[in-house]
Amino acid sequence: MKILNNLKISLLFLVFIVFSCKESKQDKIQSAFAGDNSKKWYCYSIDEDHSFYPYRVKEFFKDGRQIQYINNYTTKNLDTIPRSDIYNPEKWFIINDSVVSIDSERNPVSGSYHKNTSKILYYSKDTIILQGTKRSNYEGVLTLTRYKEKEQ
Repeated sequence: MKILNNLKISLLFLVFIVFSCKESKQDKIQSAFAGDNSKKWYCYSIDEDHSFYPYRVKEFFKDGRQIQYINNYTTKNLDTIPRSDIYNPEKWFIINDSVVSIDSERNPVSGSYHKNTSKILYYSKDTIILQGTKRSNYEGVLTLTRYKEKEQ
């Protein structure tokens, strides 16, 4: 009987360790966007009119910072996009298990920034697909594909 109790306690301890080491869904999302330190992504937008717009390159960091770049056609390099008054792309947030905010817009009346949220439709190590949300109406699709650094 004592052996059976020890076996139960050992099994419960093992189950506890397995579940405590399991990565949470928000940690998985953060790892998909930012990796160990940061990741760069090509961003392509498809709007509600089904028009396809090549967008920018975004770099997401683990601490919530983000930098936006634009591909300079003449130099073939990434140029940093300066921060503007209307858009504040300096931070990204995980709202919950399936919603993130990767950009925000300034309200000209109040002066505060409103987070634009996107629902995560799919994510892996090389692709993230987001769908914009606006007051429960889904609009626009943003596709992030992994940016490959050119080899020198």
